[in-house]
Amino acid sequence: MDGPLNRAGRLVRWFVRPFAGQEPSFYRAVTACLLAAGLFWQMNALNKTYTTRVSCPLAWHYDSARYVPLRPLPTALPVTVTGQGWRLLRANMGWGTHPADLRPVPLPGTRYLPPAAWRRGLQNALEGVQINEWAGDTLRLTFDRYATRRLPLALAPDSGQTRAARFTPATVSFRGPASLVNSLPSPYPVALPKGAGASDNVEVELRAPSQVRPSVSTVRVSRLANTAPAAPGRRRAINHFSR
Repeated sequence: MDGPLNRAGRLVRWFVRPFAGQEPSFYRAVTACLLAAGLFWQMNALNKTYTTRVSCPLAWHYDSARYVPLRPLPTALPVTVTGQGWRLLRANMGWGTHPADLRPVPLPGTRYLPPAAWRRGLQNALEGVQINEWAGDTLRLTFDRYATRRLPLALAPDSGQTRAARFTPATVSFRGPASLVNSLPSPYPVALPKGAGASDNVEVELRAPSQVRPSVSTVRVSRLANTAPAAPGRRRAINHFSR
Protein backbone atom coordinates (compact mmCIF):
# COMPACT_ATOMS: atom_id res chain seq x y z
CA MET A 1 0.00 0.00 0.00
CA ASP A 2 1.47 3.32 -1.10
CA GLY A 3 0.77 5.45 1.93
CA PRO A 4 2.16 8.85 2.96
CA LEU A 5 4.96 7.26 5.00
CA ASN A 6 6.16 5.18 2.06
CA ARG A 7 6.18 8.19 -0.23
CA ALA A 8 8.11 10.22 2.33
CA GLY A 9 10.64 7.41 2.70
CA ARG A 10 11.22 7.21 -1.03
CA LEU A 11 11.69 10.98 -1.17
CA VAL A 12 14.33 10.87 1.58
CA ARG A 13 16.16 7.99 -0.09
CA TRP A 14 16.11 9.87 -3.42
CA PHE A 15 17.61 12.92 -1.75
CA VAL A 16 20.29 11.01 0.22
CA ARG A 17 21.33 8.54 -2.55
CA PRO A 18 23.73 10.98 -4.34
CA PHE A 19 25.62 11.52 -1.08
CA ALA A 20 26.05 7.84 -0.22
CA GLY A 21 29.42 6.23 -0.78
CA GLN A 22 31.32 9.47 -1.37
CA GLU A 23 34.84 10.25 -0.21
CA PRO A 24 35.28 12.11 3.14
CA SER A 25 36.54 15.15 1.22
CA PHE A 26 33.14 15.38 -0.48
CA TYR A 27 31.32 15.69 2.83
CA ARG A 28 33.79 18.30 4.05
CA ALA A 29 33.20 20.33 0.92
CA VAL A 30 29.42 20.11 1.30
CA THR A 31 29.65 21.17 4.95
CA ALA A 32 31.88 24.11 4.06
CA CYS A 33 29.44 25.24 1.36
CA LEU A 34 26.50 25.09 3.78
CA LEU A 35 28.38 27.04 6.42
CA ALA A 36 29.45 29.68 3.91
CA ALA A 37 25.89 30.04 2.62
CA GLY A 38 24.57 30.43 6.18
CA LEU A 39 27.26 33.02 6.98
CA PHE A 40 26.50 35.12 3.90
CA TRP A 41 22.78 34.95 4.63
CA GLN A 42 23.36 36.08 8.21
CA MET A 43 25.61 38.97 7.14
CA ASN A 44 23.07 40.09 4.57
CA ALA A 45 20.31 40.01 7.18
CA LEU A 46 22.39 42.08 9.64
CA ASN A 47 22.90 44.78 7.02
CA LYS A 48 19.17 45.51 6.95
CA THR A 49 17.27 47.96 9.20
CA TYR A 50 15.05 46.67 12.01
CA THR A 51 12.99 48.00 14.89
CA THR A 52 13.28 46.13 18.16
CA ARG A 53 13.39 46.58 21.93
CA VAL A 54 16.66 46.52 23.84
CA SER A 55 17.49 46.88 27.53
CA CYS A 56 19.69 49.90 28.18
CA PRO A 57 21.64 49.92 31.49
CA LEU A 58 21.37 53.09 33.59
CA ALA A 59 23.93 54.95 35.71
CA TRP A 60 22.46 57.43 38.20
CA HIS A 61 24.45 60.51 39.28
CA TYR A 62 23.24 62.63 42.22
CA ASP A 63 24.41 63.82 45.63
CA SER A 64 24.03 60.52 47.49
CA ALA A 65 25.49 62.03 50.68
CA ARG A 66 22.52 64.40 51.09
CA TYR A 67 19.65 62.68 49.26
CA VAL A 68 18.23 59.17 49.22
CA PRO A 69 15.69 57.53 46.87
CA LEU A 70 12.63 56.23 48.70
CA ARG A 71 12.28 53.42 46.15
CA PRO A 72 15.06 51.51 44.37
CA LEU A 73 16.20 53.22 41.19
CA PRO A 74 15.90 51.01 38.07
CA THR A 75 19.16 49.58 36.78
CA ALA A 76 17.99 49.19 33.15
CA LEU A 77 15.34 50.63 30.86
CA PRO A 78 13.50 48.88 27.99
CA VAL A 79 13.89 51.07 24.91
CA THR A 80 12.40 50.64 21.42
CA VAL A 81 15.03 51.54 18.81
CA THR A 82 15.50 51.43 15.05
CA GLY A 83 18.85 50.76 13.44
CA GLN A 84 21.07 48.48 11.41
CA GLY A 85 21.14 44.84 12.39
CA TRP A 86 24.81 44.96 13.36
CA ARG A 87 24.27 47.86 15.76
CA LEU A 88 21.18 46.28 17.27
CA LEU A 89 23.12 43.05 17.79
CA ARG A 90 25.84 44.98 19.62
CA ALA A 91 23.26 46.74 21.79
CA ASN A 92 21.54 43.46 22.69
CA MET A 93 24.81 41.69 23.52
CA GLY A 94 26.31 44.69 25.34
CA TRP A 95 29.36 44.89 23.06
CA GLY A 96 31.01 48.30 23.22
CA THR A 97 28.03 49.94 24.94
CA HIS A 98 28.03 51.87 28.22
CA PRO A 99 25.25 52.79 30.67
CA ALA A 100 23.13 55.86 30.06
CA ASP A 101 24.20 58.63 32.46
CA LEU A 102 21.12 60.12 34.14
CA ARG A 103 21.33 63.12 36.45
CA PRO A 104 18.09 63.68 38.37
CA VAL A 105 17.44 66.68 40.58
CA PRO A 106 17.03 64.80 43.87
CA LEU A 107 14.82 67.33 45.67
CA PRO A 108 11.83 66.14 47.73
CA GLY A 109 8.86 66.02 45.44
CA THR A 110 10.85 65.09 42.31
CA ARG A 111 8.81 62.57 40.33
CA TYR A 112 10.48 62.35 36.91
CA LEU A 113 13.25 63.64 34.68
CA PRO A 114 12.60 66.07 31.82
CA PRO A 115 12.30 64.29 28.46
CA ALA A 116 15.38 66.10 27.18
CA ALA A 117 17.51 64.61 29.97
CA TRP A 118 16.23 61.10 29.24
CA ARG A 119 16.76 61.42 25.51
CA ARG A 120 20.25 62.85 25.84
CA GLY A 121 21.46 60.14 28.21
CA LEU A 122 19.93 57.30 26.20
CA GLN A 123 21.15 58.61 22.85
CA ASN A 124 24.71 58.92 24.14
CA ALA A 125 24.63 55.33 25.37
CA LEU A 126 22.96 53.85 22.26
CA GLU A 127 25.06 55.43 19.54
CA GLY A 128 24.16 54.70 15.94
CA VAL A 129 20.50 53.80 16.55
CA GLN A 130 17.35 55.88 16.64
CA ILE A 131 15.40 55.87 19.91
CA ASN A 132 11.66 55.66 19.29
CA GLU A 133 10.19 55.33 22.78
CA TRP A 134 10.96 54.12 26.29
CA ALA A 135 8.93 52.81 29.19
CA GLY A 136 8.72 56.11 31.04
CA ASP A 137 6.00 54.85 33.37
CA THR A 138 8.50 52.49 35.05
CA LEU A 139 10.86 55.32 36.02
CA ARG A 140 9.05 57.06 38.83
CA LEU A 141 11.48 58.92 41.09
CA THR A 142 10.89 59.77 44.73
CA PHE A 143 13.76 61.37 46.65
CA ASP A 144 14.08 62.67 50.20
CA ARG A 145 16.78 64.40 52.22
CA TYR A 146 18.88 62.50 54.72
CA ALA A 147 18.13 63.34 58.34
CA THR A 148 19.56 62.27 61.70
CA ARG A 149 17.57 62.17 64.91
CA ARG A 150 18.65 61.12 68.41
CA LEU A 151 16.01 59.33 70.46
CA PRO A 152 15.82 57.90 73.98
CA LEU A 153 14.90 54.24 74.37
CA ALA A 154 12.05 52.59 76.27
CA LEU A 155 10.52 49.16 76.52
CA ALA A 156 7.89 48.39 73.93
CA PRO A 157 4.29 48.50 75.24
CA ASP A 158 3.86 44.75 74.77
CA SER A 159 6.79 44.14 77.14
CA GLY A 160 4.56 45.07 80.12
CA GLN A 161 4.10 48.35 81.96
CA THR A 162 5.33 46.94 85.32
CA ARG A 163 8.97 46.73 84.26
CA ALA A 164 11.63 49.39 84.60
CA ALA A 165 14.80 49.12 82.55
CA ARG A 166 18.05 50.90 81.92
CA PHE A 167 19.51 50.93 78.40
CA THR A 168 23.13 51.05 77.33
CA PRO A 169 23.39 53.29 75.39
CA ALA A 170 20.44 55.30 76.71
CA THR A 171 19.93 57.18 73.42
CA VAL A 172 20.53 56.12 69.82
CA SER A 173 20.92 58.15 66.61
CA PHE A 174 18.77 57.16 63.62
CA ARG A 175 19.73 58.24 60.08
CA GLY A 176 17.64 57.87 56.95
CA PRO A 177 15.02 59.64 54.83
CA ALA A 178 13.67 62.65 56.70
CA SER A 179 10.05 61.59 56.23
CA LEU A 180 10.75 58.26 57.94
CA VAL A 181 13.10 59.51 60.64
CA ASN A 182 10.72 62.28 61.72
CA SER A 183 7.89 59.78 62.09
CA LEU A 184 9.79 57.57 64.57
CA PRO A 185 8.23 57.53 68.06
CA SER A 186 9.98 59.11 71.03
CA PRO A 187 11.02 57.31 73.15
CA TYR A 188 11.90 54.60 70.66
CA PRO A 189 10.41 51.22 71.69
CA VAL A 190 12.68 48.23 72.20
CA ALA A 191 11.07 44.78 72.23
CA LEU A 192 12.49 42.18 74.59
CA PRO A 193 13.05 38.66 73.26
CA LYS A 194 10.81 35.93 74.60
CA GLY A 195 11.94 34.46 77.89
CA ALA A 196 14.08 37.47 78.83
CA GLY A 197 11.71 38.90 81.44
CA ALA A 198 13.50 37.43 84.43
CA SER A 199 17.00 38.32 83.24
CA ASP A 200 18.86 41.22 84.87
CA ASN A 201 21.12 41.84 81.87
CA VAL A 202 20.20 41.01 78.27
CA GLU A 203 21.45 42.17 74.87
CA VAL A 204 18.62 43.06 72.46
CA GLU A 205 18.71 43.67 68.72
CA LEU A 206 17.58 47.17 67.82
CA ARG A 207 15.10 47.02 64.94
CA ALA A 208 14.39 49.96 62.63
CA PRO A 209 12.57 50.55 59.30
CA SER A 210 14.35 49.21 56.25
CA GLN A 211 15.79 52.56 55.08
CA VAL A 212 16.65 53.85 58.56
CA ARG A 213 20.00 52.94 60.11
CA PRO A 214 20.55 53.19 63.88
CA SER A 215 23.97 54.12 65.22
CA VAL A 216 24.17 50.76 67.06
CA SER A 217 22.79 47.38 66.10
CA THR A 218 22.21 46.10 69.66
CA VAL A 219 21.53 47.63 73.07
CA ARG A 220 21.92 46.19 76.54
CA VAL A 221 18.90 46.16 78.84
CA SER A 222 19.69 45.85 82.55
CA ARG A 223 18.13 46.09 86.00
CA LEU A 224 14.66 44.86 85.17
CA ALA A 225 12.38 45.17 88.21
CA ASN A 226 8.71 44.82 89.01
CA THR A 227 7.50 48.29 89.93
CA ALA A 228 3.77 47.64 90.17
CA PRO A 229 2.33 48.49 93.60
CA ALA A 230 0.63 45.69 95.51
CA ALA A 231 -3.12 45.50 95.21
CA PRO A 232 -4.97 47.27 98.07
CA GLY A 233 -6.88 44.15 99.09
CA ARG A 234 -3.69 42.09 99.26
CA ARG A 235 -1.97 44.75 101.40
CA ARG A 236 -4.80 44.82 103.93
CA ALA A 237 -4.75 41.05 104.18
CA ILE A 238 -1.04 41.05 104.96
CA ASN A 239 -1.48 43.72 107.65
CA HIS A 240 -4.33 41.75 109.21
CA PHE A 241 -2.29 38.58 109.53
CA SER A 242 0.67 40.50 110.81
CA ARG A 243 -1.35 41.60 113.79
